[in-house]
Amino acid sequence: MNLSGWARLLLFSVLLALGSLPLTVQAEDSVSLDRFREYVERSVDTPSGANKKPIKIAIVYPGLQTSDYWLRSIKALQGRLDDHGLAYELDVRFSRPYIQQDLQESQLLEVLQNDPDYLVYTINSDRQRRVVEYLLQRERPKVIIQNLTQPVAQWFDVQPLMYIGFDHAAGARKLAQFYKRKYPKGTPFGLLYWDKGVVSEQRGDVFLKEVERTHQLKASYFTDASRISAKHAALKMLREHPGIRYIYACATDVSLGALDALRELGDPPITVNGWGGGEAELEMFRQQKLGVVLMRMNDQNGIAMAEAIRLDRLGYQIPLVFSGEFEVLTQSMKEGALEHLLERAFRYSGGMP
Repeated sequence: MNLSGWARLLLFSVLLALGSLPLTVQAEDSVSLDRFREYVERSVDTPSGANKKPIKIAIVYPGLQTSDYWLRSIKALQGRLDDHGLAYELDVRFSRPYIQQDLQESQLLEVLQNDPDYLVYTINSDRQRRVVEYLLQRERPKVIIQNLTQPVAQWFDVQPLMYIGFDHAAGARKLAQFYKRKYPKGTPFGLLYWDKGVVSEQRGDVFLKEVERTHQLKASYFTDASRISAKHAALKMLREHPGIRYIYACATDVSLGALDALRELGDPPITVNGWGGGEAELEMFRQQKLGVVLMRMNDQNGIAMAEAIRLDRLGYQIPLVFSGEFEVLTQSMKEGALEHLLERAFRYSGGMP
């Protein structure tokens, strides 16, 4: 489906008109955030019982990138739904982040025509936020916003079913603590953003605020969320500012692009961090190319989505936000610590290549 921006906007409006206004449902009970975390952390001892009609779940992801975060999320979602014995149908669409928003909107329209019960989507730009605003006015599907853990305040009480992910700002602060411990006051550094949007604001700007009184920012660049653009930005940065001691990278492709630039320059002793802890970053960490990796307990994400859907189907009121946990991997970790964290992070998706 190849539609112009105006045509997509018109079709979203038609879909909105066809959907009835949200119904007020009195939940049988509510689940606290602490209880919800318990559901996510524990194993399923007793399946919930098979449902006669499969749950229709549509997933529209910017999953065409080096990070395996999105694929692992799907595997964890499936694994937990299977453990609960729930029948479901997945309709999954992928696009490249930042540069394929037209394709992503066309994919959204396609999955909506199949009338899913739930839609899993992400927000990084104002354009994506406006699309979700249309969807929230409809009774179906219920929307889960992934990779965002700060509710959109402008939506007031018209919110999605749940925000699920890993708090970008909290992760940025953890990495800031590492760099402030490792390097003395006045250390020059560079910053490579992802694309322009929420991720760069919460990962990049928060990090900068945490270290700006301690370390000296020499240069910062936005990328187009690709490895090659990150490499070009890093080369420009390092050639213009040869005294930089570390590069703070806001995403996996950005980290790997920075490493590509260092390799081209003869591997100077400059620290680069990973952001997320997927397999590509872990391989570079094992080779001691990445000095530090902020690792998500990745599968908590997909498990939380499955638990949100399960509890919602049972009529429970669930928390609006679930944020998973991070661990900081350093080259000075004790032997065996990484293997323990891998088992915890990839409870369902560990078999992925």
